[in-house]
Amino acid sequence: MIRLEGIMTALVTPMNEDGTVNEQELISLIDYQIEHKVSSLLILGGTGEYTSMTYEEKCQVIDISVRAVHKRIPVVAGVLDTGIGECLKFCKYCKQAGADALLVCTPYYFSSTQEALVEYYTTVDREVDLPILVYNIPSKTGVNVTPDTMVKLTEKMKNLVGIKECAAIGQAIELYLKVGKKINVLTGSEFAAVALMAYGFDGAVMATANVVPDAWVKMYELVKKGKVNEAMELFLKYAPLFHAIFSENYVGPLKYAMERAGISCGQSQLLPLIAPKPETLKLVGAQMRSLGLTV
Repeated sequence: MIRLEGIMTALVTPMNEDGTVNEQELISLIDYQIEHKVSSLLILGGTGEYTSMTYEEKCQVIDISVRAVHKRIPVVAGVLDTGIGECLKFCKYCKQAGADALLVCTPYYFSSTQEALVEYYTTVDREVDLPILVYNIPSKTGVNVTPDTMVKLTEKMKNLVGIKECAAIGQAIELYLKVGKKINVLTGSEFAAVALMAYGFDGAVMATANVVPDAWVKMYELVKKGKVNEAMELFLKYAPLFHAIFSENYVGPLKYAMERAGISCGQSQLLPLIAPKPETLKLVGAQMRSLGLTV
């Protein structure tokens, strides 16, 4: 089974002002992340604006990313679709393109039952022979994969290797107790990440690692060494910045923070995302300055 532990950056997708993908900035961003010792990269998750892109644009981003990474670390392709047809189509493309694993989001809009979720994921497992992580983010989708359903999926799926869990911390702990010894269990919550890694989670999938990868790698390393208090102190140092970034639809504030740090990624986003409010940018800028992160 592929080991996915440590910090996986949920990578932003650099955009030109006309909304097209900025290939050179994407390549540079990938190199920057690898140089700063993240363990893996999530391409085209929510942070990468998957749901706003055309199929052709998503294929372009995966192709560029797989080539740029060049097997230095695992490439996990995010797949966030409402139905099985588009999901399977893009999963198969990602396999052909050379992605190492798939992060498959729960289907949303329809309120799927737990039985339907089992059928959905086992269908992907049967049709696409590639390592799969379940992506559970009920706050965004309105659909929750319960720990008991994850137990069933570990029994029914041959390619299941992990989960990105973004449910409340109580459910996350229950999940870990039930499947933590069978699959990679990663948190997608900035504000619970250190605690959950201390409880035993294998790592974290972090959007804010785009701007402070060193800090997140250090937090993970401290936890692994048993220095949980030091990891907590380091998190608290950066928590006001994370709050500022997430105070509005976070992709725009995150890209702004990256630009302030000298990490070129452009500040364009695709609709329905729009430019952050001036007060949000002011808040993010103030936190960046207080941490000495601006160039």
